[in-house]
Parts: sequence; structure tokens; C-alpha cells
Amino acid sequence: MQAILYVGHGSRVNKGNEQFRAFIESVKRQRDEPIQELAYIELTSPTILEGIEACARQGATRVAVVPVLLLTAYHANVDIPRELEQATKKFPNITFSYGRPFGIENDVIDVAVERLVRAGLPELAEGHTREDCTVLVVGRGSSDGNQPSDLAKIARLIYERVACNNVETCFLAATTPTVAEGLAKVEKLEAPHVHVLPYLLFTGVLMKELKGMLEEREGQTNTSYTLCDFLGFDDGLNSVLMRRTDETLREEARIQR
Repeated sequence: MQAILYVGHGSRVNKGNEQFRAFIESVKRQRDEPIQELAYIELTSPTILEGIEACARQGATRVAVVPVLLLTAYHANVDIPRELEQATKKFPNITFSYGRPFGIENDVIDVAVERLVRAGLPELAEGHTREDCTVLVVGRGSSDGNQPSDLAKIARLIYERVACNNVETCFLAATTPTVAEGLAKVEKLEAPHVHVLPYLLFTGVLMKELKGMLEEREGQTNTSYTLCDFLGFDDGLNSVLMRRTDETLREEARIQR
């Protein structure tokens, strides 16, 4: 019997975990697979092994493990595969397939642009001049080199879509430039206004830290800031997760077994 296990990051902030669960419930309602469970990489439960156990109790013989992550990094490349290695030993009668994160997809870029538009930055229409402002795209951060390069590509795609004259990137943890360095750079460039876009799926500690850093700078420099919403649940992200799940079921992605 086929099962799907959706794996999220996990957060110390319960609201972020609730947002993840609501997102997964919206996807589950659109699918016919008899067994669909969720799990988290860290910080909360159920863990990945607990999620697999829940699938096994319901009679699963095949489990498609789908990482609900924006970009490929250490969690996707190391942490989840490590858990699946343990799972193959504990559940020798279950076959596992392992998918891939959302990655660079037009659907996700559409959501990011919509967050900027909602915050007051217009899309770049034909004949529209670019405004003297900057977008600062803030990634979660990872020691894995794939994430910084992917975020740079995403920043360029955003630049092609919105009416700003500059887009910069920075990270909340694990790599550089840090958020503090990103803010210092846009201020050194004398950007009059900066739209800060958290390239995060859901709220959490990192989102709270980012908000606090911007509040501390309010009125302290000649640069003003607008904090945009994180990506959150959106129909565009829903469609990407559906595609990633279908890929994993067809075993077109990475296979763990």
C-alpha cells in the first residue's frame, strides 16, 4: 500500500508548525493516496521515524518521502537521507522513494513577487520605469553551497519582475552575507527604501529575529524598510508540492533504497 510522508523543517514557534500542518492538509485533500502523514526534521514532533511508523501501522509497503523545503541544502542532502537509512533497517519490508525540495520554480517566484506587490512594490510592466529602491531577499541559510547560489538566481528572477533598481541577498544563519551585513550594504549604497523579503515558507524564530533587527534600525539610518510577508501557504506553492509528490511517487527523484 502506498503512503506519502511530507517532511517539514519544524519550528520552536508553534504558529509556524500550525501553518505547515494547514498547508499539508490542503494538499492531502486533493490526493487519493490512502495513507498521508507528516513529520519534522527537528525542533518538534512527530520525527521522521515516527512519521514512518505511523505509515507502517496503517499497512504501508511503500513510502514516498517528500521534503517540504524551499531549497536544497544540508537538511535535504544529509539529514533526511540519514533518517531514511535508519528507517530501511527498522522497516525492511517497506520500500522508500525520496523526492526533492521546491527549488527554483516559476510558481514560487510568482508567490515571492506577489508578496512584494502586496507590500507596495509594483511589478515591472512594459513602459514602467524602475523605482529607486532595493529588494533584500533573506534566505534561511545553510553551510551547503547550493543554497546561496540558488538564492542568487532567485534574486535575479525577482529583479526581472519588479520595478526596483537593485536586488541583494543575505542569510539568517550558517552562511554569509549575514542579515546584518546585508543591511549594512544597502545602507552603504544609500538605498532610500528597502523591501525585505523573507524567503521562508512559514513563520518561526528566524522571522521574529528579522523583525526585531529591522525595528532596532528604525529611524537610525537614512534607509527605510518594509518587511514583507514570508511565502506561507499559497495555491502556487500547493501546485509545486503536488508536482514534487507526483515525481516521488513515480520515482523520478532521488531514491533512498
